[in-house]
Amino acid sequence: MPAIWHEAPRRWGHPLHSVCSYLAMFPPQMASVFIRWLTDEGDGVYDPFSGRGTVALEALLQGRTGFGSDANPLAHALTKAKVKVPSISALERRLNELEQQFRRAPDVCLAQVPDDISMLYSADTLRQIVFLRNELSPLGFVDPFITALVLGMLHANHSQGGATRGFSISMPNTFAMAPGYVRRYIKEHGLVAPNVDVFQMLRVRAQRYELPSMTTKAGRSWLGDAEKAVPAEVAQAKPKLIFTSPPYLQVIKYGKYNWVRLWFLNYQGNEVDQGLMASSSLSRYLAFMKKVLDQMKTAVDPEGYICLVIGDVRRDKKQLNLADVVWTHAAEPAGWHQHATLVDDLPEGRKVSRIWKENSGRATKTDRLLLMSPHSGVSLPDLPEIDWSITPDFSSLAMEE
Repeated sequence: MPAIWHEAPRRWGHPLHSVCSYLAMFPPQMASVFIRWLTDEGDGVYDPFSGRGTVALEALLQGRTGFGSDANPLAHALTKAKVKVPSISALERRLNELEQQFRRAPDVCLAQVPDDISMLYSADTLRQIVFLRNELSPLGFVDPFITALVLGMLHANHSQGGATRGFSISMPNTFAMAPGYVRRYIKEHGLVAPNVDVFQMLRVRAQRYELPSMTTKAGRSWLGDAEKAVPAEVAQAKPKLIFTSPPYLQVIKYGKYNWVRLWFLNYQGNEVDQGLMASSSLSRYLAFMKKVLDQMKTAVDPEGYICLVIGDVRRDKKQLNLADVVWTHAAEPAGWHQHATLVDDLPEGRKVSRIWKENSGRATKTDRLLLMSPHSGVSLPDLPEIDWSITPDFSSLAMEE
């Protein structure tokens, strides 16, 4: 079955999926197959480890209601921008309003900005960024989307021709290396931060994402731990499918490598990592997954499905089938019915954890998709045929002014 989503072009999917880079994300093709296969239009689809919001957005584009939660505030911010997408006209009006406010009072105080942040930007650029950091609201449709746009452009590398793709000096990676490393990198390469018009760059970038002509009615995102109960409206909606990738065994430090973006959201990277599940203890991991599966059983439709994307990891120089361990020690004892475990071998070099020496080899190129239902009476529908030449868009979705 993985051959179905491997048939799709590698960059298939709506451009909004790529509004901001994120570590260890699965492709929208994979989520799209399961959403089309296991749900109908109008059904709810939920991802309790939502990451950059791939599942929620793909659910929306397929005419479903997308729900996404994550304990990482960066993930929440990105998912929130994708479950309620503003119209392009509303976005442009708000950017114009914000720019006018800034131009009337451009003397934004930079005294409280940490040196590790200041080294990345010119003074003029930083004033615009700090202004937006102070003014953007977490409420509504438009400001959360602008926040996601900013997050995606806070740091980036420059093109070979010298054009900047973001607001910062040319960063060596799409994630943020440690401040000391970045400081040395700036010095060694003699980098000078570009002086850019943040508002204009946001306008140009927004045009890439094929935003709808009217604001979408889509779903909900919330900042929350997957071990905790879902909001009442989600419990009442009873999502037909939960599709998610739980954390692996201490592979990635999401806060550590997103410290710039988390600063914009008023968080510290180390504090975020302390609140996320990241342990090399298998017993602790299984205890966590038991609690997560308990919450999934209360949330999912009794006739629905959950699919856990769990990568093999290396322990004691051996490859551990973590999906099988989760099934044997957490899911099966709790009464889940297993339909199948699908094996997806990723192309060499695609696993993001290869870039960290301290984690080298912990993640492998094998993902396993553990497909289950709350009880044995649930059967699988026929697989649909998918035309990968068609990319879903917002044209057929419910809208509002």
